Amino acid sequence: MENEQTKNRKDGRIVLMALIAFFVVFASVDAYFVYKALSTHTGVVVEHAYEVGLNYNDIIEQAQQHESSSAN
Repeated sequence: MENEQTKNRKDGRIVLMALIAFFVVFASVDAYFVYKALSTHTGVVVEHAYEVGLNYNDIIEQAQQHESSSAN
């Protein structure tokens, strides 16, 4: 009887340690990805992208005018 309780206790500890190890690895990988996302390229290609987007049709029109004037 004592031997079976000791075995069950050891099995329970193994399961607990495996569960804790899983979450530690998961949190570590997640923290690494957050660090890399915050410390690498910001993704900003153009300053004031919203304003550029609002004026996109004007930019295309200016490019077409420039293209037609340089072709002459």
